[in-house]
Amino acid sequence: MASALAEIWQRLRDSQKQRIYILPTRAGYAYAGLMLLMLLGAINYNNSLGHLLSFLLVSLGHVTMHHSHRNLRQLTLRVTPLEPVFCQQLARFKLTIINEDSRDRFQLEVAHKKQQPGARWKIFKAYEPIQKVTHIEADNTCFCTLEVPTQRRGWHSLNTLRLASLYPLGLFYSWTLYPQTAKVLVYPQAKGKLPLPSPPAGGKQRLKGEQLGDDDFAGLRSYREGEPMHRVAWKALARDNVMRSKQFSSPEGHELQLRWQDLDNLVDTEAKLSQLTNWVMQADRAGHRYGLQIPGTQIEADSGPQHQHRCLKTLALYHG
Repeated sequence: MASALAEIWQRLRDSQKQRIYILPTRAGYAYAGLMLLMLLGAINYNNSLGHLLSFLLVSLGHVTMHHSHRNLRQLTLRVTPLEPVFCQQLARFKLTIINEDSRDRFQLEVAHKKQQPGARWKIFKAYEPIQKVTHIEADNTCFCTLEVPTQRRGWHSLNTLRLASLYPLGLFYSWTLYPQTAKVLVYPQAKGKLPLPSPPAGGKQRLKGEQLGDDDFAGLRSYREGEPMHRVAWKALARDNVMRSKQFSSPEGHELQLRWQDLDNLVDTEAKLSQLTNWVMQADRAGHRYGLQIPGTQIEADSGPQHQHRCLKTLALYHG
């Protein structure tokens, strides 16, 4: 008995935390006006059938309002950020909608709050729809991906999500708000016309990984996380179940330094960051070891996915 009362009390508290707002739509106002005209006509002509039909339709509208409100109750939203993106690309979030009730849910719309100043005072225009969910079964979970446009580098927050519905007849618009803290890292745009800096005289070279050609095989070494799978020595793996990478003796790449001061001809800070981002991508594709030097930060030369992410993150969060 005590546990049942505690569960009821917890549900009551949770329902109070989630405020659900509801307003008539244009169709709802037209419906109400039609009901009023029918009722006035029935009163004027003392028509019993008109009274019956008017009250029946009013009752239908009242029941519709309750169903619209109940369609958003006991829904939980969870948002998980996905991989970083470049500026002007779509930031992606994984959305999980949990239906904790024994009733199905229908016609749900997910919208996110725009980041433009001035739109926050307009409750309907401040949110932009980004996903629609037609049906969630009772006691079930729905997974989908949210894609949000990005306009600047740095951390991109999803802000507040609005879950809305016109169910069941479109006479009422109900919605509830879910504040979010999920954010995705947005790299600067990878653009710029300048070529990669030339390596210093006598610059270091390193051995490259497996590739097509007549290069001499240099041996095996332990596999490092993030290396391409085509470098794996599959025959050796099948023999002793130890993962190794192939090495070849032909030289590949140089050690480059991507420096802020080499871009003095670019006046705009964002243009410099975009050019450095483009250099990082080019150097990584070419297999070079590269370092990054910007005001206040210096990253030693290295290579690989983790090093690339570290450099791009530094550029994304730069404040000059």
